[in-house]
Amino acid sequence: MLSFEAKYRREAMEVPSVPLLGLGLLKFWVGRFYVGFWGLVALLFGLIGAGIWFWRVVLLDATRTGNPLINFVRGQIEVPSPDVGLSLTTDPSKGLWWLVVMFCATVTFIAWMMRQVDISRMLKMGYQVPIAFGVAVSAWVTIQIVRPILLGHWSEGFPLGVMAHLDWLSVFGYRFFNFYYNPFHALGIALLFGSGLVLSLHGATILSAAGKKKEGVTEHNINVFYWDFLGYSIGEIGIHRLAFWTALMCVLLSNLCLVLSGTLVQDWSAFWNFWNKLPFWSGF
Repeated sequence: MLSFEAKYRREAMEVPSVPLLGLGLLKFWVGRFYVGFWGLVALLFGLIGAGIWFWRVVLLDATRTGNPLINFVRGQIEVPSPDVGLSLTTDPSKGLWWLVVMFCATVTFIAWMMRQVDISRMLKMGYQVPIAFGVAVSAWVTIQIVRPILLGHWSEGFPLGVMAHLDWLSVFGYRFFNFYYNPFHALGIALLFGSGLVLSLHGATILSAAGKKKEGVTEHNINVFYWDFLGYSIGEIGIHRLAFWTALMCVLLSNLCLVLSGTLVQDWSAFWNFWNKLPFWSGF
């Protein structure tokens, strides 16, 4: 493994840089971990944001207890008040620290994704890893930036805290009545479990075939099983691609599920009233 690592490091140093994006600049490692320009940016803003959150929540929060762990779980940085709108307030009592930590977190996530692009490029890989991470980051951007901007005030974001975030998520569905009627929520959940089903089928297939390796089991045997079982075999590469896109679409549809709530749809229960007005129901 060490010889492979040395080979990859040597090849990585030979890949030309892209100055515009910072890709390949400041090529350096810390131990076995590649840092680079974007890793440095991610670490810098991550430490600033996490440090401010820890300072405000664990050390200065008026509701803190004598137990740092309880402070960590229960503490929070509140969103700006509604009267702030989309202003960049400098008033700590009206959400200044939420804006600062949110900005640092956003820069950290995007910089980490760019670090993954940097690594993929140096190893001459595809960009599936940064794409997948980027889709995960899109959920944060949708909830904390896009949706609040569409609604006109930062107070629509969620507070920065463990329990506070979970409470916000629970209340969010009730704000727009029955969230189970949100079709994009349903599709997101279906794809979430769907990606788990796809990967469990794949994992079970690998274990089953590996156990029969001495008996001459080949890819053809596996394909025959799925042809008989499902009527189609997607193949060993196709199953990974299916799981990949299923997981990505789960997040993207969940983004849509959230961003439509409060912007175009106020009541998901009433959303389906159009169904009763469709012309082919007339006469029944």
